[in-house]
Amino acid sequence: MKSFTTVAAFNTLFLTASAQYFGLISSRSASPIHYQTVSASNQSLWLNKPTASYCPDNIKDLGACPSGNTTNFAGGDNSLGMGTVVPGGQQVYIDAETGAVKYTIAHSAAIPEGDIVTGWNLTEGESFGYLANEHGGFIACPAEDDAWKVFVALECVEFDDACLGFSAIASNSTQAAAWQYT
Repeated sequence: MKSFTTVAAFNTLFLTASAQYFGLISSRSASPIHYQTVSASNQSLWLNKPTASYCPDNIKDLGACPSGNTTNFAGGDNSLGMGTVVPGGQQVYIDAETGAVKYTIAHSAAIPEGDIVTGWNLTEGESFGYLANEHGGFIACPAEDDAWKVFVALECVEFDDACLGFSAIASNSTQAAAWQYT
């Protein structure tokens, strides 16, 4: 387990150090999730929920905090990280039991054993691109306060009929959007 965690930490650090950043928007015509921004909150990805981020006071005092009010990502070539500048980064993974798309807490590469960190694929187009995962398509399920939780449709997981599949449209960003996501 230690070697896996160490590899994950270096992988995430590499992603954010040499990153091409991008934001994500859902595409599902004639639905309540069409053109919703993918956001980070409570170590999970969401639609129609505000981004939750943090920047320490000493970094704020230097004027070095990204805005933190939007969510973006880095990578998309088999692995995926959050678009942050926190040392060590934050890696995106899929909960193998539920299919929920989550990310590590700041300063930790700890990912539950068996969860999925690979299979991410960012394809670039002329105006925009798409993010996909080889383990399944994206699904959003209704949650409280009109938010939708983001999942990957793993074969071993059964989803409620209220959940909707969607495509994740990627648009380039020029820099990390947050110090860290919470």
